[in-house]
Amino acid sequence: MKSLIRFIANSEFGVKLRNTLNIKSQIYNKNIPRSSSISDSFAWRTDNTFKTIFKFSDILDLFYNIKNSYVELSFFNKNNKFIKSVKINDLHLSNSLLIDKDFFSGLEDYGYFNIFHHSDDPKISNDIISNRCYLGFSYKENLYSFVHGNAFITYFNNNNKTIGEDIIKTSLIKNQIYKIQKCFDGYDRVELFMTNPTTKKIYFSVNNNKYKLNSKCSKIIYIYKDEKEAIIKSNCTFLRPVVFTYKKNYIDVHHS
Repeated sequence: MKSLIRFIANSEFGVKLRNTLNIKSQIYNKNIPRSSSISDSFAWRTDNTFKTIFKFSDILDLFYNIKNSYVELSFFNKNNKFIKSVKINDLHLSNSLLIDKDFFSGLEDYGYFNIFHHSDDPKISNDIISNRCYLGFSYKENLYSFVHGNAFITYFNNNNKTIGEDIIKTSLIKNQIYKIQKCFDGYDRVELFMTNPTTKKIYFSVNNNKYKLNSKCSKIIYIYKDEKEAIIKSNCTFLRPVVFTYKKNYIDVHHS
């Protein structure tokens, strides 16, 4: 009987029910297989004069002395439509990739991308790797403001070459509350870059303004000038935005 209860409690519906009732809530998937490369939902922007620069390390060389690994990046727009993939074989300890409108053949938009580290070396067969990396955002040709990875979204299993999703969990109702610890008073404009990290439609509100996001879609939410804080209520256990604050022609980008 105990085994049956444990099986039901750890099933997809059981986890969602536990998160709804706040009984031993589970934010992340605990069953990611070994030898997996986990990726964040890295934000990119080419809209409104933005340029994005992505800086990442060859962590397999840095920590495992693996010399023949490669990375693959997959880019999606705000509606989760696949745009392109980039494979980089010639890795250095420190690498960078400029993501501007020319990178997307003139596209001015926003969305997210993943990065996976690939290797068949047995040194990583018992480990799970994650590269949080750094994103820089330049607005109106000014200096980049940097932020590191924000939330896990998917993983690639180097053993069986499959992709896994739904690392972050959901509940049946909007009972997950996320309050950003920052006062937004005094800024010209504030934007919250939201990406749904799940394969399910999620429902959320920001300061009682209601929204919804389909699977892995992104949306930029504006905080009004009379709102000094942002409180997010959702049915997603970890809906954490990237924050863009504007002061004249300058920006500060950070996660919350």
